[in-house]
Amino acid sequence: MLFNLEYDRGTVLEGYLIPDGFSDLPHIRISDADGELMVLPCDQIKQAVVDSGRHENGRVGFKLDTTIIPGIAERSTLMIHDAKSGLLIYRRPQVSQPVPLKILRLETQLLPMAKFDHHCGRHFQYELSSVERFGHETALQAFHLNAIQSIYISGRLLLRNYEEFLDKGFKAIVLLADPYYELALRIFLLKRMAKTQISFFGDRDKIILAPAAEHFAEVNLESEASLKSALKKAPQNVRNVLVSPVTRQLVATTPEQLVARSDVAAAIDLLSRFTIVGHDADSLHFQDAIGELFGISINDLPLLSRHTALEDVATRLRSLHIAELMLEEDLIFDHYVREAMKPTAPELRKTSASRHAQNSH
Repeated sequence: MLFNLEYDRGTVLEGYLIPDGFSDLPHIRISDADGELMVLPCDQIKQAVVDSGRHENGRVGFKLDTTIIPGIAERSTLMIHDAKSGLLIYRRPQVSQPVPLKILRLETQLLPMAKFDHHCGRHFQYELSSVERFGHETALQAFHLNAIQSIYISGRLLLRNYEEFLDKGFKAIVLLADPYYELALRIFLLKRMAKTQISFFGDRDKIILAPAAEHFAEVNLESEASLKSALKKAPQNVRNVLVSPVTRQLVATTPEQLVARSDVAAAIDLLSRFTIVGHDADSLHFQDAIGELFGISINDLPLLSRHTALEDVATRLRSLHIAELMLEEDLIFDHYVREAMKPTAPELRKTSASRHAQNSH
């Protein structure tokens, strides 16, 4: 899906929404802070879209003015979404002073920090959380929005495919998690997925995770023997979901790509380009850094809390050699990152302080 707002002149807005389907007829949902105003078909022909073979008839453009929406210039909270997927196409600033930054929050956990994204995203003009749900092309389009300078994107992306945007004005932030806890969380969610729908998984996720969900459907999380047996018997397509997911996110370009110990250095090198790197072992440091970078209050900034039951599962996994083998690259990566983040690492503190000072000006 491709989309953009070409201009907002107050009384006239014009943009486009190119659907994934060649013959699909796109519709936009228009709303403001008081609720939905209307749903309209895109009726403006974009000949270039037809010429490029992207759409059958090119009716993918929209134009809104006072004849369609009376008083449109005064509607300060106006929003435009794709009516089918709910994807935000454009909105006017929802706060008096949007954060003047382009931010990518790399999500490394299978359970997204939805409340955190909502809390932070509302301070930006454009926000798109869990962007991986919409596919690679739509994610790229969000990075390419050229008429907006206040953007917040989060998602479980394979970062090598978007690394170029770190040189094009985007600042990356991440909150890393303990590898064993994340493995416990993944197994728990996969087991749950076998019994019920999980709303935050996109269609691609559901396809990739389905074999793993079936494999862990009957695992007993309270039994070390059951966990060990499930991990040892996991076929390759199940192992792919569990093997060092963070290192893979930082070095792989396809979901099927495997990583080796030699990839850890490349993962750390890419991480060094991040503006803020936090770890759930010290989430307060992450909160403070976010508040300072965004210039927002962090008093009620919501972060995912660890659950005692999953901590217990993580403890059982720590005793299993098979779990250690599956997480080998992430364990090495996590060790070096946590060592570098210690207060006793003066060189890193100096580098981080210098980078933060540069990013603040």
